[in-house]
Amino acid sequence: MSKSDQPERKSIPLSTRLARGFGPGCLAGIRFGDWWKLLAANDFQVDFPYWGKACHITISSVCTTPLAWLEKYFYGPSISSTHVETPLFIIGSWRSGTTHLHNLMCQDERYSAPDLFETMYPHTFRLARIWWEPILAAMTPRKRFMDNVKMSLREPAEDEMALGILSQKSNSFSWVFPNNANRYDRHLSFEQATEADREKFKQALQFFVAKVQRAHGRPLILKSPNHTARIKLILELFPDARFLHIRRHPYDVFRSFAHMAQQVIPVWGLQRFNPALVEEMVIETYRDLYQAYFDQKDLIPEGQFHEVAYEDLTAQPLEELEKVYAGLRLGKFDEMQPRFESYLAETKGYRKNRHVEIPAETRRLVHREWDFCFDAWGYERDWTDVEPHMTESTI
Repeated sequence: MSKSDQPERKSIPLSTRLARGFGPGCLAGIRFGDWWKLLAANDFQVDFPYWGKACHITISSVCTTPLAWLEKYFYGPSISSTHVETPLFIIGSWRSGTTHLHNLMCQDERYSAPDLFETMYPHTFRLARIWWEPILAAMTPRKRFMDNVKMSLREPAEDEMALGILSQKSNSFSWVFPNNANRYDRHLSFEQATEADREKFKQALQFFVAKVQRAHGRPLILKSPNHTARIKLILELFPDARFLHIRRHPYDVFRSFAHMAQQVIPVWGLQRFNPALVEEMVIETYRDLYQAYFDQKDLIPEGQFHEVAYEDLTAQPLEELEKVYAGLRLGKFDEMQPRFESYLAETKGYRKNRHVEIPAETRRLVHREWDFCFDAWGYERDWTDVEPHMTESTI
């Protein structure tokens, strides 16, 4: 199985062990009623190693509920009356460079983004931040579990955690309750979901965007790999939405995605997940993500879409960012260039994870299931020890 050389040879840090056994995972800010419904939908099946985590979520949800009522009372009317400015959506598979691109784009002071604290506590971040954030910050790891990317409660973050907490309609819950993964996998593209589920998710997205924009006073740049499969749904809510897609060589994505899953699933999960199934899960998720993307991509109106390759962005970042600004009509790039240069200088020493090579049999599966991505983007395949005729999509 593909995984990082480095982290697996080191002992697991105490903070990671605590997060796996007692951390709230992606359900930190859920209300008690929603948490109870989520448990009931999964027949209250929480495996023994995660009972401490379930207790933590239960206690947290009990505390969150009255605070959520208060926050709705104080801020609900202003959120409802907020004129939402259409966000810019950064899309692309997990481990394709979406975080790097998100952090880059957020250097533009005309825009903002939800931070980690807001995505963890979407119901209560206005009232809870002043007292809970300092306590939580002391317990937050300085780097993400799966790589060397800086982590703090003030860093731009994916909105998927908030949307899952608000709607309970997120495919990320397939990592929390893997025994019922099929149920939650429908919430990747929502094409096979019920109309009620689609509406609940859209309401959660509308609410979260309005609330964060109201708090920040600026239009938002949202980043979520999951949204790569939701172009149609997003355009129903935001017809003027702009999409910035980043692609990366499928081999690199596979290696890094598999490593990420091995690190994150134990932190989020409430049921045992068989590590031997990671490769299969990664291959199926990426395939489904991009089948939906290519099916829906042509729905995006002209002038609202731009694509960048990770390899080009890292090799010549300023040139690629200038193309982004021109392609999406974001204004004068020259005015923002000094901020981009400063950020790039600060992150110049970032070290990527090192991953082992992909075995021939696994490459054969990747070629077969992801062939349409290789073809669409012109990435080369490694045929070493792989029979080319065995990878045709007609098999």
